[in-house]
Amino acid sequence: MIVTRRGKASAFSKGGASIQDVAREAKVSIATVSRVLNQPGLVTAETAGRVREAIKMLGYVPNAYAQGLSRRGGKVLGIVLPDIHGEFYSELLRGADSEARRLGFHLLVSSDAHDHGSPTRTENLAFGLIDGLALMMTEPNMELWRETLDAALPTVVLDADVNEPGVDSVVVDNAMGTGEAVEHLLAGTQAGRCYFVGGPRENFDTAERAAEFRKRLEAGGQSVREEQLTFGDYSIDWGRKWATERLKAGGLKQCAVLAGNDEIALGIMQAAQDAGLVVPKDLRIVGFDDTRISTLVRPALSTVRVPLADIGAAVVRLLVDRVGNSEKPATKEKLPTKLIVRESSRV
Repeated sequence: MIVTRRGKASAFSKGGASIQDVAREAKVSIATVSRVLNQPGLVTAETAGRVREAIKMLGYVPNAYAQGLSRRGGKVLGIVLPDIHGEFYSELLRGADSEARRLGFHLLVSSDAHDHGSPTRTENLAFGLIDGLALMMTEPNMELWRETLDAALPTVVLDADVNEPGVDSVVVDNAMGTGEAVEHLLAGTQAGRCYFVGGPRENFDTAERAAEFRKRLEAGGQSVREEQLTFGDYSIDWGRKWATERLKAGGLKQCAVLAGNDEIALGIMQAAQDAGLVVPKDLRIVGFDDTRISTLVRPALSTVRVPLADIGAAVVRLLVDRVGNSEKPATKEKLPTKLIVRESSRV
């Protein structure tokens, strides 16, 4: 099930109050309110009385679908992503959904939890319906993180190590694949002519990849110029814009580029080819993620493979374990990345 701003499914009241309002009034977690409504035997009499009083005062009417699913032992996990558009997210979700089904859980997906136009993002995530939450944090977002902690749900974080007791995390080893890619480019291109073109500067993955790029160049005695590392967004348009501006400023002939993802790499390749450059003879390019773009373009794109489906599966496994044992120590799982050499970067 996909939660979106239009036609969203949640544990909202049919009236004006939500399960979040009840939890706030009763000074308990949303999960506790859900238990009072669906499994009252699991809650102390004092706490249950406080919750029922809040329900009565606020006029809260539970969502019939949420109650029915909970009473049937719905076993629902929530996963929050910045977006669900594009192969990166669809492949990650494919792995997560497959693992959830294998373990007997349903997966509820939110694609707009980072949207500041939502009423409150915890409501939009249907926290009263889910048993645990997987949250992808690609950049610092203290507001969303506070809301997540306030919900008091079993939680696993993707893409960031939050170092929070009882919160598991799944990250990728950006240094491994980035290091392989930089060494590969340096084998045929001078360090001073190598460039990193990343996504947003504050993005966790971009920051780690940029740091490793700089480290590898400096290890060879290269003084890295500011223009050798640039930041934008994860899009074809940004790749084209960077390449077009670079072509005007000083050219790209006999240069090499490590792009923050395959879409950026594609934009750079298109701009270079439009300008008459031949890839890889004149310009060597490596992308990141190993999405289908890399094998559809010509020349085929070298890229750093990120195990997207494995990430989704790992997140669900950790979350199911956390739901079953909320007191276990926090776990961080780091998945490897690997350079895949194709035509676009061969010497």
